[in-house]
Amino acid sequence: MPFWGIFALSFIVGIVGGTYGIGGGAIIAPFFVSVFGLPVYTVAGAALMGTFVTSVAGVTFYQIIAPLYPKMSIAPDWLLGILFGVGGMAGMYLGARCQKFVPAKAIKWLLCVILLFTAGKYVIDFWGR
Repeated sequence: MPFWGIFALSFIVGIVGGTYGIGGGAIIAPFFVSVFGLPVYTVAGAALMGTFVTSVAGVTFYQIIAPLYPKMSIAPDWLLGILFGVGGMAGMYLGARCQKFVPAKAIKWLLCVILLFTAGKYVIDFWGR
């Protein structure tokens, strides 16, 4: 495992995740599978833990700085966050239970489609302004 490669990728994903308010696991997991050649079952748990840790850090940071910007909506929306968390935990449980029944190639294609769809949406939204 290339230590500096993983560190650099995690650092960049942390910046992007902090900017968009996401944990980053959905961004970093496909890179670990496609670039570093790690099996999906080894990446899933690490990506989920990384997402959890960076999400907690992000929520804490944004909650702390919220009083510094009283005219901006910076503080986390706790109800929405709890709903995301409950849905994410249910999806995580089902995903972990079903993962052994889905071939790795199908999971890789699903990740590819999701990433291309997301990138395409960003491009269309950018040019549609």
